[in-house]
Amino acid sequence: MRSADDLVLWILTRGRTLPAARFVFQLCQQLAAGDVPLWRADIYAGTLHPQARGLGWRWTRGRPVAEELRIAQGIENTAEYLDGPLRATIEKGAAFRERMERGTTKYALLRSFAAEGCTDYVAQALSKLGPDYCVVAWASDRPGGFSDSDLAVLEHIRPALSMAVEAMVVMRTARSLFDIYQGALVGPRILDGQIRRGQVEPLRAAIMATDLRGFTNLSDREAAEVVIEALNDFFGYVTDAVEAGGGHVLKFIGDGVLCIFETADRCDASPARAALVAGRTILARLAERDKEPALRAGIGLHLGTVMYGNVGGENRLDFTVVGPAVNLAFRLESLTKSLGRPLLASHAFAEAVDQGMKPLGLHPIRGFSEPEEVYGLPEHEPRTL
Repeated sequence: MRSADDLVLWILTRGRTLPAARFVFQLCQQLAAGDVPLWRADIYAGTLHPQARGLGWRWTRGRPVAEELRIAQGIENTAEYLDGPLRATIEKGAAFRERMERGTTKYALLRSFAAEGCTDYVAQALSKLGPDYCVVAWASDRPGGFSDSDLAVLEHIRPALSMAVEAMVVMRTARSLFDIYQGALVGPRILDGQIRRGQVEPLRAAIMATDLRGFTNLSDREAAEVVIEALNDFFGYVTDAVEAGGGHVLKFIGDGVLCIFETADRCDASPARAALVAGRTILARLAERDKEPALRAGIGLHLGTVMYGNVGGENRLDFTVVGPAVNLAFRLESLTKSLGRPLLASHAFAEAVDQGMKPLGLHPIRGFSEPEEVYGLPEHEPRTL
């Protein structure tokens, strides 16, 4: 059995190296093994995420793992939160305790706990992150609930637990924000220390360059809210299609998007096939969009080797792909306007997918000394883009 001091040492050393859910599981297991009568424990913390208000971890006695929870945006406006037992702890850092054996509780959450045998519920504030406090809530089903010695143990470990939870949440928030703003391909590389300017590596990839047609005119004639909605719809179609195919959205460039589908095998054609499926999906989603204004796009596809890594100034870097292969994808996207086809691919790309792409002849490409044999899709007829 660990003493309270041993638990503090474990939290600040070995425990902090564990993934969050495993940390919560092992901490609660040790508390229960040390005769603290835990039935359930919940840790809640706010975070920065467009879809999540906060993170949470839940331990329940007898279950083999601790659950990880995502707390949805808007929960702070629900009756469950506004009339719940944790509001004052989250917003003001106030401690809370209620013994269900002493009568009927006014809180719906605690009434449901009491129906499962809970006898005592204690909430403690941890670190304050942003406007709210992180919270740990301990529940017992032992007759009489927590003893004074049990509460002393929980209070003794609270400062160390605050530090550990703060570190976990800050790192999780950083990873989430890097993934959201830099993409799942880039974020982990930055956090792993690949941040030196000029640190690049060759990468074999299918490259997709997309652009929303007529965006300047759209911006001139429509209200800002309509323009933003249209742009978000377009970006959403691209992102969903690319990520569904295992690709990565690297950059939003005005009303355009740069995406790649990587491979380590020079002979692997699957990234090109995935990119073609994504391109068809994007065009289909645009055609199905039942809102005004109607949206159209141009897509350029190429398969080649890019240089991938850090470029920029000493104090402002960008993790991106550069090289002739990227330039060709963008030139093909631009060529969709003059050829009147929404999707064009290079010879290397069409040769790799081997799916009956239609040859459209040799075309001069701005910035390239030799013309490129360009391919389109047989289902597309030339029209004004």
